[in-house]
Amino acid sequence: MNSMPHPFLSGDLQLRNPRNLISNSKVRVAVFGSFMGGCHVLRELLFGSLAGRVSVVGVATDDPSQPFTHPTVRLWKYPHTRNDELMVPTFATEHEIPVFTGRINSPEFHELFFDEWKPALCLMATFGQKIPRSLFDHPRLVFYNFHHSGPTWPSYPGPDPIAAMVRDGRTHLVLTVHRVSDEIDGGEFVARSHSVAIPAGVNAIDMHRITWPQMGAFIRRTVELVMRDDVPNRQSIQELALLEFGA
Repeated sequence: MNSMPHPFLSGDLQLRNPRNLISNSKVRVAVFGSFMGGCHVLRELLFGSLAGRVSVVGVATDDPSQPFTHPTVRLWKYPHTRNDELMVPTFATEHEIPVFTGRINSPEFHELFFDEWKPALCLMATFGQKIPRSLFDHPRLVFYNFHHSGPTWPSYPGPDPIAAMVRDGRTHLVLTVHRVSDEIDGGEFVARSHSVAIPAGVNAIDMHRITWPQMGAFIRRTVELVMRDDVPNRQSIQELALLEFGA
């Protein structure tokens, strides 16, 4: 793997939006993600039907050279390229979105999160740090995670669910959206995607390349669901998700 340093990954790097033009009428969204998951969530927020309704106010992403992102037990332990690591920070920077690659449980990030980003909604997809309660309790529209899992929830928590499903002989998986909580990959269920076949011998990097390009409609529908003004509480969101996405 190419180990050349890259200016977008420098500890607690912060890239400001030079235009600083964020409409008050749009929902402020922060994304916590990397690789294919982070990129596809960002694409759905920036383009298409969601673009007129949301403002992406910041991106926190993995720097696999830092131990606090737990690269040795996650998808980064499988063969990949430097471009895979830089996929999200490069994409975000090209679209003038602020990027943070340092430790999120720090005064520096808390200041950025609460004073500058001020998200109403947070979405996580492939992110290697545990979210502290001070962050996941803050957004008005809650903090959600996209997690590869089995068809029931909770199932296959942890840093490498795909390897666990392969070991168990599972032939299909889904992406589950759940609320972030103190329990890693155990927060309340919101929605699940269609089923995706698991090829023989696949690893996490391979499976992410298969899964995420199929998830555009699911991401859009989920974000639209959690932003609905006529849903009175989280339980109602779960009930609507089961109706719209299927049990």
